Amino acid sequence: MSLSVPETDLLEALSADVLGTLEAVGVAAYIVDCHRRVRWQNAASIELVGDLRGRLDGSVLASEDLGRAREAFERKQQGASNTELEVSVARRDGTRVRVAVSSVPLKNADGAMIGAFGLAHVLEEIEPTSERAPWLSPREHETLTLLAGGYSTAQMAQQMSISKETVRNHVKGLLRSLGARSRVEAIAKARRVGLI
Repeated sequence: MSLSVPETDLLEALSADVLGTLEAVGVAAYIVDCHRRVRWQNAASIELVGDLRGRLDGSVLASEDLGRAREAFERKQQGASNTELEVSVARRDGTRVRVAVSSVPLKNADGAMIGAFGLAHVLEEIEPTSERAPWLSPREHETLTLLAGGYSTAQMAQQMSISKETVRNHVKGLLRSLGARSRVEAIAKARRVGLI
């Protein structure tokens, strides 16, 4: 979906007063753009899940919740005034928690959705699994870090100074090591066992 706002920065659409006030809120608050990339977090959000600015929602949410979260985002794009959702996220220390997320669309002056603002309230700790972290080679760990950062294959190739095909091979090896079927599942499993 293309933005109807000519590359106007999402955060510029909000006044500095509003963002300043939200910084002081004790509940985790965040803003994502129309591509579901985290653009802003308050201090409570960073304390809860770490600094995720610039990352896509797939690096934040547990893989089992990603589809429902994206459906909720799409409902806002189609006109819903708000959505409520429970999802699992990894804390900064790697432990998992269940959170209730309440979010609303952010719109420009023409009424077009340019992003979403949300609040996340911790509901409960999730018992750690007895899963142990697999050993990863340095290159697999670098690959995992870039995947969790939302990097594309091309961006990873450029960052690692290797070809896209070699990146794909590293990703395949990483998926094998983690017992994952997709990049999103690999990130979720790595978070669950404390690799990221």
